[in-house]
Amino acid sequence: MQNKGAIQTFAILLALACVFHLSFTFITQRTEAKAMEEAGGDVVKQRAILDSIGNDAALDLGLFSVSYNDAKRREMNLGLDLRGGINVTVEVSISDLLRKMANNPNDPAFEQAIAKAKETQKTSQEPFVDLFANAYQEANPGARLAAPGLFGHAGQKLINGNMSNEEVLALLRNEADMALSRTFEVLDARINNFGMTQASIQKVGTTGRIRVELPGVQNETHVRELIEKPAKLEFWETYEAAEVLNRFGQIDELLRRQEVAESAAKDVDTSQTANPESASAEENPAEAPEASLAANAPDLQNPELPEDTSSLNTEDTEFGGQEDLGPLFRHFVTNIVEIEGQAQYGFGPTLGYTRNGPRDTIVLNRLFARKDVKGLLPPDLKLAWGNKAIQDESNELIDGQFALIALRSNSRDGSPAMEGDVVVNARFQNDENSGGFEVVMEMNADGARDWAKLTEKNVNKSVAIVLDGRVYSYPNVNEKIAGGISSISGNFGLEEAKALASILKSGKLPARNEIVEMAIVGPSLGSKARAAGISSLAIAFLLVLLYMAFYYGKAGITADLALFTNLFFLLGALAGFGTTLTLPGITGIVLTIGMSVDANVLIYERIREELRAGKGVKMALADGYKRAYRAIIDSNITTALIALVLIVFGAGPVRGFAITLFLGILTSLFSAIFITRLLFEWQLNKNRSISFSSKATEKLFSRMSYDFVGKRKPFYIVSAALMIAGFVSFATKGFNLGVDLNGGRSYVVAFDNSDFSTSEVSTAVTEAFGGASTQVKYYGDQKTVLLVSKYKIDDQSEEVDNQVKSELFAALSGFYTNPPSEETFVTINENKPANSGIERVETVGPTMARDVAIKSIWAVVISLIIMFAYILLRFRGWQYGLGALAALVHDVVLVLAVFSIFDGILPFSLEIDQAIIAAVLTVIGYSINDTVIIFDRIREYVSEARKGTMGDMINNALNSTMGRTINTSMTVLFVLLVAFLFGGEGIRGLSFAVLIGVLVGTYSSIFIASPIVLDLQKKKAK
Repeated sequence: MQNKGAIQTFAILLALACVFHLSFTFITQRTEAKAMEEAGGDVVKQRAILDSIGNDAALDLGLFSVSYNDAKRREMNLGLDLRGGINVTVEVSISDLLRKMANNPNDPAFEQAIAKAKETQKTSQEPFVDLFANAYQEANPGARLAAPGLFGHAGQKLINGNMSNEEVLALLRNEADMALSRTFEVLDARINNFGMTQASIQKVGTTGRIRVELPGVQNETHVRELIEKPAKLEFWETYEAAEVLNRFGQIDELLRRQEVAESAAKDVDTSQTANPESASAEENPAEAPEASLAANAPDLQNPELPEDTSSLNTEDTEFGGQEDLGPLFRHFVTNIVEIEGQAQYGFGPTLGYTRNGPRDTIVLNRLFARKDVKGLLPPDLKLAWGNKAIQDESNELIDGQFALIALRSNSRDGSPAMEGDVVVNARFQNDENSGGFEVVMEMNADGARDWAKLTEKNVNKSVAIVLDGRVYSYPNVNEKIAGGISSISGNFGLEEAKALASILKSGKLPARNEIVEMAIVGPSLGSKARAAGISSLAIAFLLVLLYMAFYYGKAGITADLALFTNLFFLLGALAGFGTTLTLPGITGIVLTIGMSVDANVLIYERIREELRAGKGVKMALADGYKRAYRAIIDSNITTALIALVLIVFGAGPVRGFAITLFLGILTSLFSAIFITRLLFEWQLNKNRSISFSSKATEKLFSRMSYDFVGKRKPFYIVSAALMIAGFVSFATKGFNLGVDLNGGRSYVVAFDNSDFSTSEVSTAVTEAFGGASTQVKYYGDQKTVLLVSKYKIDDQSEEVDNQVKSELFAALSGFYTNPPSEETFVTINENKPANSGIERVETVGPTMARDVAIKSIWAVVISLIIMFAYILLRFRGWQYGLGALAALVHDVVLVLAVFSIFDGILPFSLEIDQAIIAAVLTVIGYSINDTVIIFDRIREYVSEARKGTMGDMINNALNSTMGRTINTSMTVLFVLLVAFLFGGEGIRGLSFAVLIGVLVGTYSSIFIASPIVLDLQKKKAK
């Protein structure tokens, strides 16, 4: 074996990396379990415990130490379907942007064009700006977009009257893109400030949409406010740190005394509880300890504190460790610098930094919000946190350390010096003085006047730029700035300058954020899905282990060890790359387990052939690996290409499935090819016997000689009949499209009994929804249903959502034995009683659904084209490409036919959604995998110029690969059947689709693809 040492070294390093990344998940789970045990099962108390110990070392190995907070940020992410939470897709309202830029937005012609563009957008993929321009020019032939009546007015600096329509369109498109970028910056900042360790935000391709995922969050109102509220940009005057920090010692002493008093009160209460007899020994026992305690407690209204407490803020106070610090300084590090050997407060408005991490901001906010603490601070002081972690001297972010900034309000009502809506433009450019970048900000006339007054008042002081309560910058004012154009310099890097310019332009966001899709998954539903997914994974894994050991004997056990290694590497890769594990992702792992043995099966079947040819084990093993490499690489490349298509076109859980599948292919190849080879080398060096079959399987498929080619026409007829039946069903019955492809509202509702039918529920809800049709199906068990309706889907505002939920409650409350309150029914959170109402909500607007449907179609089409092109290039014959393409189309049609024909007949949902599209693409990958193996064997026989006709060589190839075909199909079918039966309702449709696809794909690779190649070659010969 070549490069054996390098492979061993790489395997060891990879294993260590996997242990490292998976250790964080282990640490968080262990810590959370201990906290839950200590809290007695109370989730709120558990969170309080975790907050208090978050920065303590959860694991300390000397050289390696990690806190719970650090581990939590780096643990394996779980998707919303596994832990609950809220997923939102946001669309920037470009119609608002155009109205803001227009000279007369109330003009009837302008309004008509906007209305027509909105209507056309429902069925078009063109940008809204182009749809508007087309609609306006159709209604007003020859009209110029730069005309004074439209966009070319005097106050509009971007557009002048001499511009052509194409130039105006280009500018409008650019403004639309900038609006999306500014919105992304604002939402990104809000999400980061939301306090979620695993929240994510990303742009959805080039759709002009933004996807936000908030795991573990159920407060819909809070999330809507987070997403939809307008950006609030402000300019604030600031305090110098020394003006405020001399009060912090007093605050810490006040809080320390209160803490002592509270601790003493608890001790007294505990002693009375533990010694009730002593309480009755005194005449008035209950009052005596309290009186004593009150006499010794500090006066909170008039605290007796030292006048000069600045010494409490110096570093000397903190040398004793956190146990010697008061409640304030345990979470806060004062901004102290050393000048000429003397410690003094730092310059500027920075008061200090969080001591332990971002969770300190929560504790400190509570402390500073107390009335007694506020009484010790200047009345016009406003404290605000920096928007991101502070930087060290090399400009690297210091993880979790945030700066506290002292702002000075402009009046008694606590308002800022200026609002940000006066900013009309901001841009970044090269800074000739520093060599970096600077930001140029422009204000309107009113803003320029106020800005001149503000800068004149604050020369040699800082003015803070604050967005949504977070400080983004606090540049020092060098001189009075007149004219409304300011230059903000600070040796910014490119990304910093771009971000600051974007933030300044966000002060008056011209476009609203519209929620076009929202999904809310309750924690109980997520925990059920997680338990079902893990169970199916464990059972599938065990079945594959047993099957391989049964069929291949000792070599099967070696493959089992490689399978363990593969699963370990895959989980480590998912954790290391920060991939979110979703329910379809677990299906991807299950599928990977089934498909990962394919490489081993290919190698083992080749080795068995070499052994039958009379070679020794060592030579057969070497030749078996060598002859199987090409087929293994070809088959896995095709599956990887399908996974990449899914990654590009998929979103959310589907994308998680694709990433899992792609990483699984890589880890499977390494484990099957190299780990098993290393194990075999070790066994040979130890003179261990190696068997590649058991007694029961030794001669299976070794003497097959079926005439597949000669009997191909009956199979053509069967396939054609099934496809025709499918097309008839497509035309007459159609498909049951899911909410994500068809739009609508979807609810999973749990009842406390099963004394109802889905038709009764459907009738009640349809009546409550004013006749709007509602589909109702059981979801997992007879107490839970899935309801889907398009009722009021065109309006996704919070008011309408709440109204629909209220009407749903009114319709369903009568089906409960003990009806919950309406609040309990509609609320989704971790305290919700079991079987008491809505457990999941999904709302998808028609525009979003149309885009998803179009992307799904393109994904399938592009996958077929890629597969055809790959086969054409690899096998250098269009006959192979067309044969493979025909088989793939056959497989796709039959899988979809099953979902169309049997919908409403089978006792589970056959709804087609994004997950089913992912399943169809997976089927394409599996089917082409099978086909490539057979084509590779045909190519081998042709290249060796074996005797016989082309038909003979195809028959020989099919017969000789039958062992591999059956074994791989069996393992994949095992795991898919397990996923279908035990994986839960969330993946039942996906696993059923792939299950049918594997059966159909195996059939087509044998009876369709290769025979078609023969027929096409005969036509070529004629």
